[in-house]
Amino acid sequence: MAGAAGLLAGCSSSEADADDSFTVALTRDPTREKWDVYNGITPYYTHVFEPLVDTTTEMETAPLLATDWEAVDETTWEFSLREDVTFHNGASLTADAVVHSFNRVFEQWAWVPGWIGVTSDGVTAVDDTTVRFETTEPFPAFPGTISHQYFGIQHPDESETPTGTGPYQVDEVKPGQSIRLTPFAGYRDGTANPTELTFEWIKDPNTRVLSLEKGSVDVAQQIPKSRATALADAPETAVDTYLTPEAGLVAVNLYRSPTDDEQLQKALNWAVDQSQIVDSVLNGIGKPARGPISSTIPWSVHDDLPTYGPDRDRARELVAASGYNNETLSILINSKNTDDRTIAQTLSGWFEEIGVTSEIRQVDPASFNDTFTAGEANLTLVGFGSNSAACDYLIRAMFHSEGSDNRKRYQQDGTGIYNPGPEVDRLIEQGYRAETLEAKRDYYAEVQRRVVDTGAVIPLYYNESVFGRQADVAGIDGHPVDNMIEWSGLTREQ
Repeated sequence: MAGAAGLLAGCSSSEADADDSFTVALTRDPTREKWDVYNGITPYYTHVFEPLVDTTTEMETAPLLATDWEAVDETTWEFSLREDVTFHNGASLTADAVVHSFNRVFEQWAWVPGWIGVTSDGVTAVDDTTVRFETTEPFPAFPGTISHQYFGIQHPDESETPTGTGPYQVDEVKPGQSIRLTPFAGYRDGTANPTELTFEWIKDPNTRVLSLEKGSVDVAQQIPKSRATALADAPETAVDTYLTPEAGLVAVNLYRSPTDDEQLQKALNWAVDQSQIVDSVLNGIGKPARGPISSTIPWSVHDDLPTYGPDRDRARELVAASGYNNETLSILINSKNTDDRTIAQTLSGWFEEIGVTSEIRQVDPASFNDTFTAGEANLTLVGFGSNSAACDYLIRAMFHSEGSDNRKRYQQDGTGIYNPGPEVDRLIEQGYRAETLEAKRDYYAEVQRRVVDTGAVIPLYYNESVFGRQADVAGIDGHPVDNMIEWSGLTREQ
């Protein structure tokens, strides 16, 4: 990072206020050290790097750096590259650059080959414009899986400046603070409109709001839902919300007493009022959930799933019919999620009404996943979404016995956390291998129905991302994946 930090000094406030210059406040450091594979900047948000495959606003795949792709056989894919793509250093895109980029990601994160189903030596150049991928098993969703920004293509020459193919190029990096971008004049689709984009890390959500109110930033990501109304009502600021692929839910531990009792699992579901959570806790921002998969995902069957209630009389009957004997249920929450404590308190109150005692256990982000996957809680508030067009890994991670959430306990003692059993495993595996969306939806629909019917989760809400902006700023494209928001249309209205 030493060389990148030595680029141009920071911009002045007068520059930040220019009509064609914008500052966007992010929730994560855009220069965080784990992204050294991209020479120190995150591939998210910035569009410095582009993957082979795009994710549309309908959460479907579309060509980006690849013009098309085909399955040569059950485990071999070939991607044809666009021939009008230029890196920021003037070099042309080649298959060798694609192979290099994937290999760097594989070296950085050992778990990525398993995620996308490709061995570490499974990416090769057929010729200058054709790349071949060998998957370990048939995987029809592979093209959508590599639409994730992890797979943004970079130039293979090692240099101090991050070098991609996107509409913006890096002008300045302040490690731990911000990056500044300018339009890439050689971009194939023309030069982007804003002459300058600065992405600034403002970790604290209330500070992001204050920065927006003071006018020191133009756009602020992930505004707290509790602050959205005030920003929307103020004449100087405005708020935009977009339904995302993320679902908020309670994972019910099916293998820890007393939540291993299906009657109790269903009772907890009957006690919960999803509409009240959205209206009262989330300030009306979000959509009441029926199932574990957001309605924005193409194979979600949200509209076809049954709802439990709320009906607390019915819940009390199920508690009485269960084996519950006044044990205290533990509710695990992540301290970084500002709304989760209020949601957990609301749930705990409803459970008390039906005769079930609970206590809230809050842990820090560094410990949360290990605590959850170790099965230490009866109930865990979790949020699951996708950063790519292929969302298959979601349903596998959540409900397959060998999925990331259940694997530790399943391999240790043959149980898991909230994986309902071998029949659901089989359905997920068939969905993974399905060659059409219709067939995939059939298999995954049955998984969603079984999960809801057994009470393996308590659906809460489908998340809406909240962007605050200056009232005169327009042109945020509203992509459901906030990491993929396009910025090239940003303007200021006179």
